[in-house]
Amino acid sequence: MACLADLEAMPAFLLENDTGAKDELAQFGQAHFDDALAKARPAAVAATAETCNEVLNAYLKSWRAGHLWVTGGPPPAAGNEGGVSPAARTPSVTLLSDKTALLTIPSFAGYLRQPLAALLKQNEKALASRPDWIIDVRDNDGGDDTTYGPLLPWLLPDETEQVGAEWLATPANIEGQQKICALVEPGNKDCEAFMAEAVKRMRSVEPGSYVSQQDAPAITYQRQDPLEPRRPKRVAVLVGHGCGSACEQFLLTVRQSFTVKLLGRRSHGSLDYSNMRPHQLPSGQRLLWYATSRSSRLPGLPVDVAGIPPDIYFPEPADEAAAREEVSRTQHWLESGSFSRQGDTAASLIWV
Repeated sequence: MACLADLEAMPAFLLENDTGAKDELAQFGQAHFDDALAKARPAAVAATAETCNEVLNAYLKSWRAGHLWVTGGPPPAAGNEGGVSPAARTPSVTLLSDKTALLTIPSFAGYLRQPLAALLKQNEKALASRPDWIIDVRDNDGGDDTTYGPLLPWLLPDETEQVGAEWLATPANIEGQQKICALVEPGNKDCEAFMAEAVKRMRSVEPGSYVSQQDAPAITYQRQDPLEPRRPKRVAVLVGHGCGSACEQFLLTVRQSFTVKLLGRRSHGSLDYSNMRPHQLPSGQRLLWYATSRSSRLPGLPVDVAGIPPDIYFPEPADEAAAREEVSRTQHWLESGSFSRQGDTAASLIWV
C-alpha cells in the first residue's frame, strides 16, 4: 500500500507548494482531478515497487506535461523522461559548406556549459567565417540557462527583453532550496549562493506568498556584452517537441535577434513553472519533483499550454531520413532563399 499512500499525499501537497497546481485546478476544474485520482487508485494498489513510479507519473500528467515527476533520485529532463547517456548529449559542430555551419546541441545540462564553450572556441575561426548557422535543438532536453551563455555573444547583437520569475514561499519549498545543491551539484559554490539568496527572500514574506527572485522590475532590457566581432548573418534554429525547459528559455531569448528564425514544430511546453525541488513522499522510497517558481510572463504569455510556435512550420518527420532532410532543406533556404530545390516534386515539398 506504499504506492497508494504516495499517490494520496500528492494532491494536497501540490496545491500548497507547487507553483502551477492552483492555476491548473482553475483551468481544468476539480472534477478533472477527482477523476484522475479515482482512476489512479486501483493501479497504485496493484503496483509493485518497480511499477509504482510509472503509475504516479501517469497521474501527474493530469496536472501538466512537464516539470512534475516522481523518481527515485534526480529529476528526468523535460521532454526526455527516458534518460539519455552523457555521451549522447555532447554538443557538436559540423561544417556543411563554406557558407553554413550546423551546431547540434542535444542538452543544456549544467555539466555541458564548459564543453559547449570549448567547442565554440575550438571552432571559432570556422564559425566566424560562415554567415549561415543552423542550431539543432529539436531534442534538447533542457537543463540550465547558464549553459547556453557561451552562444549568446554570437547571436544577440540587439537589445533583448528579460522577464523575471517569482518564488512561492512555503516551508516545504524553503527546505527544497536548502537541499537541492547537495543533491544535484555538490560543492558548487554558485549554486549554494543562489539558493541562500532564494531562502532569504522566501523567509522575508508570509508563507504562501510569492516573492521576486531578484531586486529588479519584472521586465528588464539588456544588451549582450561582450559580442563576438564576426557573427553569423542568418541563424535558423531547428525546434521540435523535445525542446523543453531551459531549451525553451533559449528560444525565447534568441528569437529576439533580427538574425534568428525558429523552424520546425512547437516546443515541449514546460517552462512556466520551474526550479524543480524534491519532496520525499510518505513511503520514503520516492521523491516528488515539483516546481517552486513561476514566470512573470504569466498570465499574459504562457508557454506550457501549447509550447513555443516556430516562425516557419515543418511537419513531423516520418523517420530519421526525413529529420535529416530538414537540415538539408534549411541549409538550402539559408544559402539560396528557397526551400525548394531543382528536381523537387510537389510530393517531396510536403516532406512526408
